[in-house]
Amino acid sequence: MSQHSQTRAEMPQGASQVLDRRNLENSYSSLIRLLKNGMSVLDVGCGSGSITADIAERVGTSGKVVGIDFSEHLIELARKNHAHLSNLSFEVANINTYTSNEKFDLVIAARTLQWVNNPEEVIRQMVGLLKPGGTISVLDYNHTKIEWQPAPPQSMQDFYQAFLAWRKDAGYDNEIADHLTEIYESIGLKSITNIAQHEISEVGQERFKGDVRIWNVVAETRGNQVVKDGFVSEELRLKAIQDYDTWIANDAQRMKLYLLAIEAVKP
Repeated sequence: MSQHSQTRAEMPQGASQVLDRRNLENSYSSLIRLLKNGMSVLDVGCGSGSITADIAERVGTSGKVVGIDFSEHLIELARKNHAHLSNLSFEVANINTYTSNEKFDLVIAARTLQWVNNPEEVIRQMVGLLKPGGTISVLDYNHTKIEWQPAPPQSMQDFYQAFLAWRKDAGYDNEIADHLTEIYESIGLKSITNIAQHEISEVGQERFKGDVRIWNVVAETRGNQVVKDGFVSEELRLKAIQDYDTWIANDAQRMKLYLLAIEAVKP
């Protein structure tokens, strides 16, 4: 992973509010059936650790869970928020260079490979950290398949396209969810399972406005870098935020984020 790519992948201060809304049940439910008491689990790109902590509770005190992320401020948050779990630890580490003296029963990455420019190499590294018969599970998006009802303001549509162009410029795959199975097959993984985990938010749901507002959080945080790198003007970024908030308040009915979990067993 190039330094340029890693720099763009860094979670801006303030964006962890998106991560902290997530838990195992609402953001990675396909994983629940895989978790057994006493398992060892590695969470790659764990962020502030909300899902990781839920995993630790599921595998019990006889299990062990390690969360890694290259963001120091997110690992600091994770350690602070989840210090009460004795079977859970967090490390500042990059999966490309991460090593462990032990192998894991389960290695996962949730919404992480969308932020790397070498997904095949990362998946190979993840598989290398598994015990024989262990399971890899990668959960990620195809950002080109987002659906809004009705369509959001043109300013947000323009910002969103600029955001995707900015991502592509860094070498990120905006369609990574639909390419994971091919990558698994290319490195010889078998028993591949494809599970739809689409995030569907509809007006009237308690979480609706917070879920839909994810794109204003992106514009308010990562959007500053998108502007700095010349992919969108500051004027448009600010207009997108304002117009989108108005749309959420008055018009928004539904948003679907296309999300797949791809699992396989290490031979």
